[in-house]
Amino acid sequence: MIAALTFSTVATGLLQICLPLELRQLRASPDEIGLSLSMYGFGMFAFEWLWGVLADRAGYRAPLIVSQLLYAASIFLLARAGSIMLIAAGYFLASGMLVAVGPIARSYVGTALQARLRATGLALLAASWVLAEAIGAGAGGQLIDRFPIREVMLAGAVLPVGSALLTVWVFRGYSHAERHGPWSADDEARSEESRAGGGVLRILLVSASLVLLVQVGAGGELAVLPLLVTAHLQLSAASAGAAMLAVGLIGGVLLIPGGNASDRWGRRPTMIAGGILSAVGFVVYATSGTLVQVIAGAAVRALGASLIWPAATAWMAESMPRRRHALYMGLFGEFENVGITIGPILGGVAWSLAGIQAAFYAYAGAALLASAVAALFVRQDAGAPPGDAIMSTRSGEAGQVGSGPALRSPRD
Repeated sequence: MIAALTFSTVATGLLQICLPLELRQLRASPDEIGLSLSMYGFGMFAFEWLWGVLADRAGYRAPLIVSQLLYAASIFLLARAGSIMLIAAGYFLASGMLVAVGPIARSYVGTALQARLRATGLALLAASWVLAEAIGAGAGGQLIDRFPIREVMLAGAVLPVGSALLTVWVFRGYSHAERHGPWSADDEARSEESRAGGGVLRILLVSASLVLLVQVGAGGELAVLPLLVTAHLQLSAASAGAAMLAVGLIGGVLLIPGGNASDRWGRRPTMIAGGILSAVGFVVYATSGTLVQVIAGAAVRALGASLIWPAATAWMAESMPRRRHALYMGLFGEFENVGITIGPILGGVAWSLAGIQAAFYAYAGAALLASAVAALFVRQDAGAPPGDAIMSTRSGEAGQVGSGPALRSPRD
């Protein structure tokens, strides 16, 4: 699955470097750039829940194949757009199609893996997306220096077709009824406990706050970083692509150990540490005067994201009931999309008021708020995998969380 989705994700990276520079060629204002690039998140917000519903009802294969073919068609139409308004509309449609991989892949991994491997598996999935996007952005920066931007986007439209063809092979002989195989008794007990007393609503609200605050910075980084390199530092498109490549490569490499840290240390501590480190990375971006400093900021920011993101994803995946799991993971993606939508808009407004560096200071503030939410509202016992249950010294009961069922030891 990861190999199949890599092709379409490379196409996404191409768009992320091509569209900001295309809008700059069209002499769009900062506000227009921010609003146009926010369609990336708005399109995902409009469609991700729908893909989750379709996956719950029809299985993973058909929705994933159809989405990839529609994504290819959307990129083709986007490459033919000649105005700011048409680019915004095309980006909306393209993002709505590409987002199908979110609820489908996350639901599959979140239910198929054992709890002690879940955050690591979700991190591996996310790492593949980050690395592929980085490769697409880096290649796009090099190609833009040699070919017209629209031709580069047209070439990128072929990539999702390859993903669709590989998806047919990936799910050959796969039964929709088998999709929840290793869901354990501990998982079921945890999901039932989360439902008690309005637990699902609470988890959704906390997840919404966490993911929105994290993705405000992530979405803004994708939109504003190429412009920081080209407009503020006066460097080439290839340099902007190199910066985007560094962001993705460093982030992708760190995501897997970050997920493993969450599996070992618990969800809450890694979320708190990740938000703080992300804020530091954004401050380094804001104070950068050279490409080397930008890449240093990317490294710190990627370290923070590698801690907070797998932990938040696993906490949501293991807390939700098994039934309609793809829909719940689609809602998780919707929270993500709201943040991605707000990020470029917030960055464009801050840029207009106080310069482009102000956008990154705003993103740093959002990351610190995410740490505060995790510290105040994420219960360690709710997010910890089986075997990491907190020993209750107050009641003298070992291996239990509150009044809930006893959790298994790591050996079990």
